[in-house]
Amino acid sequence: MHKRVCVYCSSSDILEDSYKEAAGKFAEAASSLGYTVVCGGSSKGLMGVLIDRMIEKGGQIEGVMPAFMKDLEFYHPTLKTIRYVDSLSERKKLLREGADAVVAMPGGLGTLEEFLETFTLKRLGLYSGLTVLLNINGYYRGLILLFEQYENEGFLGKNWRDALKIANSVEDLMEIIKECQPEKMTPAHYAP
Repeated sequence: MHKRVCVYCSSSDILEDSYKEAAGKFAEAASSLGYTVVCGGSSKGLMGVLIDRMIEKGGQIEGVMPAFMKDLEFYHPTLKTIRYVDSLSERKKLLREGADAVVAMPGGLGTLEEFLETFTLKRLGLYSGLTVLLNINGYYRGLILLFEQYENEGFLGKNWRDALKIANSVEDLMEIIKECQPEKMTPAHYAP
């Protein structure tokens, strides 16, 4: 079954090889399964690895980038399908539009901000796909602990776990995506 997967990830080149390897493995698996992957369109960091490997394997890869970032030469020069938009807000909306799953690979503030917006929309019943953290090397351990603290102190309902999938390897991630069936949800589904 054809799937569309949005990936948020780092555009930093100063990363551990294990993260780059994970991005490459995901790209190979997504290409072989015929998934369309959409990301930020940068030539740098995990995004660059993801795009390079998808192109190399003949996969379907798309980018969405604010025009000002193209002017800073962040864009991937061999990416055939890329849309330029006016703002980061518009980019976020287009990235997740029609996506069966949204995956946060290791990344910085931009990745976290994009993912938290989608996770919030998921909990409000406004995004029906999966929200998944790729927790390679325990990268998102701190974020998960923060969610647990929110829960313990009453800021987050216990059912936040129902809205969040955690994959500790690319193999786990591919199984989660393979099984995903976006569902229609109402805000009450994830209310505190």
